[in-house]
Amino acid sequence: MPIPSPTRGLVRPALLLLLPLFSLACPQPPPDTTTPDLPQVSVVVDEPNTVGTSLKLSLSTSGCDQVQRLELLDNNELLKTVTYGGNPTPVVLEMSEIRYTRGIAANLSLTARVTCADGRTNISQAQPATFFPVAESIDAVSANEQVVPNYFIAEGKEANGGTVSFIGCAQEGANRQVLYKVTKNPSAPTKRLEMLIPCSESTVITERKNGWRWVWTPNQGIFAISANQFETGTSSTALRNVKADRLTITPEGNALVYDAGEGVDPATLRLITPAGTTRWVISSASASGATALSGFVIGDPVFTGAGPAYVPLGNDFGDDTPGGTVRVGVLNYINGFWSHIVTIDELSSTPGDLPPTVAFNASGTLLYMATQLSNTSAYVRACAISGMDTNSRCEPPTNLKWSSNDLTGYVVALVPYADGSRLAVVAARHTWFLNASTGAVVNKDGQSLSPSGALFPRQVVLGANGAFYLLTSGAPTDAQPTPWPVEIIATDMAERGELYRYQIPGGSIAGATDDSGALWLRVGRKLVKPLALEQYRKVR
Repeated sequence: MPIPSPTRGLVRPALLLLLPLFSLACPQPPPDTTTPDLPQVSVVVDEPNTVGTSLKLSLSTSGCDQVQRLELLDNNELLKTVTYGGNPTPVVLEMSEIRYTRGIAANLSLTARVTCADGRTNISQAQPATFFPVAESIDAVSANEQVVPNYFIAEGKEANGGTVSFIGCAQEGANRQVLYKVTKNPSAPTKRLEMLIPCSESTVITERKNGWRWVWTPNQGIFAISANQFETGTSSTALRNVKADRLTITPEGNALVYDAGEGVDPATLRLITPAGTTRWVISSASASGATALSGFVIGDPVFTGAGPAYVPLGNDFGDDTPGGTVRVGVLNYINGFWSHIVTIDELSSTPGDLPPTVAFNASGTLLYMATQLSNTSAYVRACAISGMDTNSRCEPPTNLKWSSNDLTGYVVALVPYADGSRLAVVAARHTWFLNASTGAVVNKDGQSLSPSGALFPRQVVLGANGAFYLLTSGAPTDAQPTPWPVEIIATDMAERGELYRYQIPGGSIAGATDDSGALWLRVGRKLVKPLALEQYRKVR
């Protein structure tokens, strides 16, 4: 029997041993323990500074096979849970979903948090946004238009199915000046009248009396418009030769026009009818006391029903000697004769040798007078003027009704409001509210209402039930002597202090109240109707 080869006898065992040795030498790779990347999420706000009925934005995510949860936060507090709807997911924040703990308008710091189905989560970078809630926001038809003129007045009211119209002027092309009347419906026809006087940021449209309003651009000309003038399309006679530094409409709808004069031209006070007829002229060049304009008009006259007009006058301010005299003239404005002129106060000096800021109350019984102690301090007095005679100086105990404490600021306007119960003292950087019966400061916590940053008062708008709106702008410059307002500050009651403030960067604001006292704003190119003040008060 042959003997098997030793070599062949070792083959199978050697092969059997090599298999486990091969397995030990080349182990399988271990499970992947790398941490998956976090998902990503971002917030995009359609209009970072929004004035409207809602705030629109979108959320975008990446890195989730499936989004389990998507949340929107403000300042790390949950606002709402969002249903994921793809990339991007649109989100509409209603005004009731926004917290106003940091003011109205709300200053928001928006972030989004995404959670994947496998539990991974992440938060976006914060996006700032400002939201000012309003009742209505009407956009212009195109980017080259706006709903209302830059400055406007509002007439009519929406109660009981009524309509509000907005009247203001603008320049068309190089030389055409147009007065417009529009509604809040951008598709409605625009009514227009061509103006024969320039339209500017200083153009004023008066209140309506006896069916008439007056339009005047200081030192450029005046004209009257009737209630139906836009319907007929005819313009009133433009008095381009009448230079008006002040214009006050009389109860009959005529214009009492003051021109300070210039150079050799005398100062004049005249009464002009809507037809353009001058009824009478009082001139500083006149020698007659009854028809002479002794001094210059330093405030708006007041009309006392069927009685005379009271006209505030300043004498000697700006002359070689410091100070001057404040007088009130009692004017029979029907025939243009002074009944008498009385001295209210003699001031030994005033900053810049300028007359004090003055205003009458609505009934014509008091003259409010702000006397500057320095460029940064003033006080206000209430001086009785009814039944004035030669002893009508603003002195106690008879004619001085009250005198306020010293108030910070250089006073630029005195504004009686709230049915005559309050007097707003508007200074360059401070607005004070006084009790019109006592002169006591009624600002909340004794703090003035002040513009933001380096802004200054530009426009005051009065509303119903003691509403007060202050619009502020940058300081005048040679290049822009009448800068646009960029901020509005509102209070519903002087004692409650500021209710809200809203500022539009890179744009401008203008405002007016309609016949019901409701506020309307032009914000950029939009027309906006804010909420009623009591609605804002509820969310404070």
